[in-house]
Amino acid sequence: MPDLPGLLPGRPLLVGLAGLALALGLACGPVLEAVEAGGQITAARERLARMRDAAARTPAPLPLAGPDANAVLARFRTRLEGLAEGRAALVDGTEIEIDPAGPSLPRLRATLRGTAEGLHGLLHALESEAPLVAVEAAEIVVARAADAESGRPTLMQVALTARGMVDATADASAQPPAASAGTRP
Repeated sequence: MPDLPGLLPGRPLLVGLAGLALALGLACGPVLEAVEAGGQITAARERLARMRDAAARTPAPLPLAGPDANAVLARFRTRLEGLAEGRAALVDGTEIEIDPAGPSLPRLRATLRGTAEGLHGLLHALESEAPLVAVEAAEIVVARAADAESGRPTLMQVALTARGMVDATADASAQPPAASAGTRP
């Protein structure tokens, strides 16, 4: 084995500095790994917080769907009748129009009549309660003006167009039950 003091005669300071540099180099590795691990822990905590926030949110309601267009129309009518039941509103008719550009998203048309309050509550429930119905257009007209002498309210008529979703995997058991009678807003 070579004589180390003989290799670097008169340079003990240089040998000391080299040893110190080696010791610092060996010590920096774990320190850098600890700093990197701290960054990974912070990123993991942020992901966990985002996942907790997402889990705490209420799940999005299911859209109105069925295995075929006729099933979607039947569910649409059932939903409308269920919502109209507890309100001053009636369902006059429903029909379906298959969109050639999007056959899995048929247009559903309905004609409703009732008081302004009843129809407002029904339309609000359509767009905010499960199963969701995406209303594309609504045309509202006065069918009969109010009569102060007899106490009759204004009778409104609504023709609305909405979208359903044809999903071959949709099952009657997967759909929530038709909306029960709601309360007036």
